Amino acid sequence: MRTSPMISNQYTVQESKCPVCNSIDIAVFFEICQIPVHCNLLWPTRDEAIRAPKGDIRLGFCGHCGHIFNLAFNPELMEYTQDYDNSLHFSPRFQGYAELLAARLVDRYDLQDKDIIEIGCGRGDFLRLLCELGKNRGVGFDPSYVPEQNADASAEQITFIRDFYSERYASYKADFICCRHVLEHIQFPRDFLSSVRHSIGDRFGTMVLFEVPNVLFTLRDLGIWDLIYEHCSYFSASSLSYLFNSCGFGICDLSETYEGQFLCIEALPREGLSGSTCDPRVGLEGMTSDVAAFADQYRSKVQAWRRNLERIARAGQRAVIWGAGSKGVTFLNTLETQDQIVYAVDINPRKQGMYLAGTGQQVVPPDFLQDDQPDVLIVMNPIYEDEIRQLTEGLGFTPEFMCAS
Repeated sequence: MRTSPMISNQYTVQESKCPVCNSIDIAVFFEICQIPVHCNLLWPTRDEAIRAPKGDIRLGFCGHCGHIFNLAFNPELMEYTQDYDNSLHFSPRFQGYAELLAARLVDRYDLQDKDIIEIGCGRGDFLRLLCELGKNRGVGFDPSYVPEQNADASAEQITFIRDFYSERYASYKADFICCRHVLEHIQFPRDFLSSVRHSIGDRFGTMVLFEVPNVLFTLRDLGIWDLIYEHCSYFSASSLSYLFNSCGFGICDLSETYEGQFLCIEALPREGLSGSTCDPRVGLEGMTSDVAAFADQYRSKVQAWRRNLERIARAGQRAVIWGAGSKGVTFLNTLETQDQIVYAVDINPRKQGMYLAGTGQQVVPPDFLQDDQPDVLIVMNPIYEDEIRQLTEGLGFTPEFMCAS
């Protein structure tokens, strides 16, 4: 039996501690029941995909530092194996962003002939960029890392360790540490970042860069398809700066990137390993009202999309989604689309032929559209719309485009 999302209509106060600031000023404002625990783990058969493990989301808002987290998160449900794949580097748009970011970091921090650590390196795409641009030496940590069959020229520059980064690896010294789209997966981010700070020790010139999804994009821009079980933490600029300050870092730069979808923080270790130097209440006034309005706005957007799909069905049209990542899986499961969306298109060849968790749509490559042309193509992330339009035009057909934003 399918379970529809359940959304709370008002705040409920629950005894729990914020994993960033330890405050008990937590208001539960939003709930979704039984969604796939892994969006970036695909399945070899449709039946296995439909039976994928599920969990609940119960979001709490910390009134002290502005952090949002899933109070129902169960880490025992999570397993990051070599089958896990959240790489976005097959997209020219994302690859261009990563290349510009790497070039800026190499230039700003003079990363030439330096030692670099990446925590949660995935397949090592970003670490390779940093090492190639500055002729640097890299160490990448990730339990899901899969060795490349055809090693490139950077193989001699980089060591990959298939493990979670921890203080046991403190002997690996670095001039620069980066960690992109990992912190939101960690149930106790303060403990983790404190461990990173202790590993750095008195090397006060070691720059760190962390990148996370921006929760304000979810709240204000209604990027609701970013609400996934894998993300137990949702950072605001307020909670992210509080976290780094309280863990012994001085913030050099904190900015929204990727058209507001990401937050990027750059910081240096400072003397004294604890004690925040910032007021976490700064900027929370607007966020509090965003949180209060979110459940109703979420419901309105979901209802609007159900009407869109009903309109498509009444017209006798077929629809597919483009994007078999977290946004696509959340969209399909939220709208219960087993009978309405035919399949999902994705340019990542490692996903093609696999099936999406919860709803079981098969992932197909773009050239599949040449022979099986849908009437409507739903783009899961509008930031990729231009490149997707170019691809479909190259394939010789022009469906109706809709963006799921």
